[in-house]
Amino acid sequence: MKNKNVSNENFNPKDFLVTLQKLKSIPDYENLGFTIKSLCKVTQTALLAEISFPNYTEHNQWDIYNILQLIRSLIPKDELELLDLLNKEP
Repeated sequence: MKNKNVSNENFNPKDFLVTLQKLKSIPDYENLGFTIKSLCKVTQTALLAEISFPNYTEHNQWDIYNILQLIRSLIPKDELELLDLLNKEP
């Protein structure tokens, strides 16, 4: 966490909202959430297909690894810290 000792007087939520600035194709956090959820579903389906029908899948383990790496890069880490701070406010 980059701002561990943030006091409420100096607290500016905009300082934490940085993820969407990096993702030009995703207009808002709701769409970011939908995108992450969709990628998780696709990855789960790919894993189940590989287990159930290994001879019929076109993807390999590296494809699944790359999707998981993409999902990790989309998780808004700084924004999660903001949610924790907002949750602690009285």
